[in-house]
Amino acid sequence: MKALNLRRHHRLLLWLFFGTILVVNSAIAQETTPERSDYTIPDDLLSVSEGREGFSAEQSQSYRQAYDGETLTTSHNAGNYAASRLSENLPTAIVHRYGPVSELEYQLMPEIGDVRATTILGTMTLNEMMQDERSRLKAIAVIHEGKIVFEEYIGIRDWDNHLWASATKILVGTLAFMASKEGLIDLDAPVSQYVPELGDTPWANIKVADVLHQRSGLDISESRLGSSPDHPVSLFYAIGFGDPNIPDGLSLMDALKSVETNVEPGSRFEYASLNTYVTTLILQSVTGKPFEDLVTERIWSKAGMEGVGVLGLTVGGEPSSPGAFAARLRDLARFGMLFTPSWDVVAGERVVSKDYFAKAKAAAEPEIYGEDYMSKRLLNDFGEGGFGASYQWDAVFPDGDLYKSGRTGQCLYVSPETDTVVVYYSSSYQAEVWVHAYAREIVKQLFR
Repeated sequence: MKALNLRRHHRLLLWLFFGTILVVNSAIAQETTPERSDYTIPDDLLSVSEGREGFSAEQSQSYRQAYDGETLTTSHNAGNYAASRLSENLPTAIVHRYGPVSELEYQLMPEIGDVRATTILGTMTLNEMMQDERSRLKAIAVIHEGKIVFEEYIGIRDWDNHLWASATKILVGTLAFMASKEGLIDLDAPVSQYVPELGDTPWANIKVADVLHQRSGLDISESRLGSSPDHPVSLFYAIGFGDPNIPDGLSLMDALKSVETNVEPGSRFEYASLNTYVTTLILQSVTGKPFEDLVTERIWSKAGMEGVGVLGLTVGGEPSSPGAFAARLRDLARFGMLFTPSWDVVAGERVVSKDYFAKAKAAAEPEIYGEDYMSKRLLNDFGEGGFGASYQWDAVFPDGDLYKSGRTGQCLYVSPETDTVVVYYSSSYQAEVWVHAYAREIVKQLFR
């Protein structure tokens, strides 16, 4: 294979979707966090509020021209723009909405803004964090008992389709649960049963469940992004973002075929977008439908969404299901509501079955969670343990709460017990700032 000239993209690959181990270790090393930390952002980084009322024609053209392979991942000024303009920079497919919109009532609780949490920025209230330019928070909504109790738009309009990043993975995990429940997928079957193209690779005999729950045992952890430009993870993302230096004709499947085994499958949680993509291939194989149609038919059309979803594609037309998906904030919230007792506020039929929650909790396996960089980051930032990961959720807590992050600070937090959903979008510079601690603190301090 032609040697890949990817070295100039080290910085891009280091920060794709979830930042680097360096940032994680720095955060973990802090035994205490001051009221206001000394974390800084570049002086030339404009406020995310620049996009609160949209952008002028001149600004839009300038940012479009500035787009390159690092734009979305570094979240500099052009990246802040591109996060809510996915279709201007990547090939895309549409996840369609149809039918009546499920209207959400308001019952505002301004005291939510007084909830305090500790992040890399220090310890402060939610209101203070939103006003802190370093947080780069762009929008947040809290749904409790089917009503919007808190909603703020700092850097986008309420109808902007914003990047979900890896929060997209829960669409994949939910569809996989449905397919297994319907007998389309046997979670104990080997991957090669559904994706024959991987039959002569290390994927072949790994159980579907171990891929779905991020414990495939392969050397594909997101932490490998900076290890080598020729590593399969680097190749996967270079193809996914259309790197002009890769040889023509390479596909995501080529990246999948070049992986190697790391540990025994099922023995360790290691966060990896390649696992999500293989799960997507399995879904497309057993249904015969493209991923965007599955989301449309099984999720989007069921929940009264107010807008379409935009799914990023590779140059070769492969779905970027691990993270390149964009939609309105309230539609991310509606998706989260499908996992709560108030699902009937948005849906005419139950989309997420009652047995989902027990199965997600049983599959989480906290005992194999904690060595991966993602789990270390979450264990530190949530300040507690006892949780694991399953069905593409980053954290399934003992109390039943569910959490999924996105690379530049996106959040999907669902608390079925308290009937609460917390969602937010961010354009964290270089993925250095996650403020996910606020989601759990809102639930703990006000609703539990």
